[in-house]
Amino acid sequence: MSNKLRTHYDNLKVARNAPDIVIKAAHKALLQLHHPDKASDKITAERVTRILNDAREVLLDPIRRKQHDDWILQQEKSHAHAAPTSEPITEQHLGKYCVASNGTVVDSETKLMWCRYPLGQRLTATGVAGQADIISWSEVVRCAEKFNQQGGCAGFTNWRCPEISELKTLLQPSLNTATGLYLAAEIFPRSPALLWSATAYAGYGGGAWCVNFAEGLALNESPLFYAAVRLVREM
Repeated sequence: MSNKLRTHYDNLKVARNAPDIVIKAAHKALLQLHHPDKASDKITAERVTRILNDAREVLLDPIRRKQHDDWILQQEKSHAHAAPTSEPITEQHLGKYCVASNGTVVDSETKLMWCRYPLGQRLTATGVAGQADIISWSEVVRCAEKFNQQGGCAGFTNWRCPEISELKTLLQPSLNTATGLYLAAEIFPRSPALLWSATAYAGYGGGAWCVNFAEGLALNESPLFYAAVRLVREM
């Protein structure tokens, strides 16, 4: 797994000094290539489309592009001066999951990498420390961006809030009586019961989807409702 810094320039496959006309052309070409109407996997195509649109929006805004460039320089400087770790990353295979000592979990079926802990908590040598941040749905994207800007997890800085279909893959078929959750406690220790997804509710009344792991089902809640967030990224 690579821990290469991922930027908006990388997402649009353009150079960092690319002019606006090149950025627009790259966005248009990639958007046509990954258009949801042409894709067999529409969920992935819609996610890629959002990434491409976000990259175009940032890079065509002089102020936001400057902020992004400053963040890239800061990250590269930080990585260049980072002391090499003396502790090798160890992995443990538990069912479909590969649990790594760097705080990540890989699902072998979905090929997704999860943060083992939600925002607000952190992994220590003795377990999970801190309390999960409980936030409204409107704060989810901002909190994920801030997490990435502060260094992310395990060297990766392209973490995001999962789609509801992705989050539901963490549901276990039976209740863990020790935790009261439909969730593998040995994989995700001290997990909150309610976790936000990035998926808005398309039906009447609006809202957004979350998963209640205490009940083992997905729920539509108001964007003002408060829940925790477990971030994910593609391998």
